Amino acid sequence: MPYLKLFHGRERPDEQLDDWGEPGPIFGPYPYFHATYQSDIKFEDERGVLTIVGDLVYYDGMFYGDWSVFDGPVSDEDAHRHILFESDKAVVPDKFRLCACMEPGYFHCGVPGVLAHLENGRVPPDAKVERCDQCGRYPSDHAARAVLLEQGLLAEQSPQLFDVHCYATVRVKFCEIMASTPLDAARIGMALFDWDQHQQQADFVDELSEFLVDIVGADDFSGSKRFNADLEEIDT
Repeated sequence: MPYLKLFHGRERPDEQLDDWGEPGPIFGPYPYFHATYQSDIKFEDERGVLTIVGDLVYYDGMFYGDWSVFDGPVSDEDAHRHILFESDKAVVPDKFRLCACMEPGYFHCGVPGVLAHLENGRVPPDAKVERCDQCGRYPSDHAARAVLLEQGLLAEQSPQLFDVHCYATVRVKFCEIMASTPLDAARIGMALFDWDQHQQQADFVDELSEFLVDIVGADDFSGSKRFNADLEEIDT
């Protein structure tokens, strides 16, 4: 069964080494070692986990730039490095943890503050793009998407025809309603309202509350999207 050897260690992830750094521990033997999206190394039925911070593996206060998987046995020269894995020593201190948007993984696109999945180096035009709520670098998902577009990371989609429904807010005023409270007055106004009767009295209040966008010819409406007034997509 394989062993895992860590080496080229340093105390801080931003430390520049002038030599080979510190030799690290050797773990094993275990049935397997499995790396996931360059975010961690799992072993021992995933009870053992080493976190990758940027491009360094953390364990017991040290960050290691290189690791190697090899078949045993451990050489006599390295026997002192062969230790039992302790999960509490693999917990990365908070001050060294990356923001969620910069953690390697499926939604790591390389742009701070943006969560999106890359395919062949670009984000597909219909892919979901979200701002990182942890760092809050951008005010909305729409702003995060705009950044990808500006940096050329958002793949362009061929133009097509859409039907856009703009939901506008209008006002119909009922004057001099007698009521005990404002809430009672609102209830009376709601009961009085009839669009067929009062639409000629309606005034546009300069507010668009929602947009519904349908793809022309898509009779099943599978590609329809809803957006709020800030052009953020509304989950349906």
